[in-house]
Amino acid sequence: MRKAFVLLRLVIHLLYGFVVALVFWPVLSKGLKEAIEKRWARQLLGILNVQVKVVFEAPESNYAIHKPCLLYSTHVSWLDIFAFNSIHPVTFIAKSEISKWPIGGLLARRSGTLFIERGKRHAVRDVIHAAVKVLGTGRCVAVFPEGTTGLGHTPLHFHSNFVQPAIQANVSLLPVSLQYFTPDGKFSSQPAFVGEQTLLENIQVLLNSETGFVVQLYVHAPVNTEGRTRHELSDEAHTRIRALCTKTSGVE
Repeated sequence: MRKAFVLLRLVIHLLYGFVVALVFWPVLSKGLKEAIEKRWARQLLGILNVQVKVVFEAPESNYAIHKPCLLYSTHVSWLDIFAFNSIHPVTFIAKSEISKWPIGGLLARRSGTLFIERGKRHAVRDVIHAAVKVLGTGRCVAVFPEGTTGLGHTPLHFHSNFVQPAIQANVSLLPVSLQYFTPDGKFSSQPAFVGEQTLLENIQVLLNSETGFVVQLYVHAPVNTEGRTRHELSDEAHTRIRALCTKTSGVE
């Protein structure tokens, strides 16, 4: 009974977001859009019993205040985007497949997500150019340099191309260690949206949890990009994230 009620709330929340994005989004002010994005993300996570914990390693790590910047994060679940937006809305770089999702695709497009068209010759170059323009408006951009999701215990290989917007826009790079835990602080890979698992199957995992989960965003101190190559910057971000993730997960 509980799961059915939560699922109903989830469907209603998605439909509400769809209607707002489809009908009202074009006429809303920038400030109101950000407020709606933030509140909608918090409500979605609340429905699925996922709490957000953010740790700023330095005062300058707070991307809601110190912006623009490029957030360079590990990727575990489809919920990660909403975890970031629940703190402060940012523009994401994402694979083009998301744009074709029935409801999520419209929400992503309306929020300004920058899509990478796989198979397109200049896809990465085009999205980097678009990201630089967004950073130029003062809005933060977030990217998942692994290019796919992992369990969260340690970062996968990073594609250093995605550091380029920070270099070209001359903004700071903020490495982010994103992981999921149980409410009592134990690392958990259960929420990970990986392999052949479908979105519905992943939602079922969340619904089956009696205690829910905590998604932690550990935002490392900013990395100055001036005079450095994308490989150097990406490697430094990977090193920082790996040290934190292996420590908190207990997995080497």
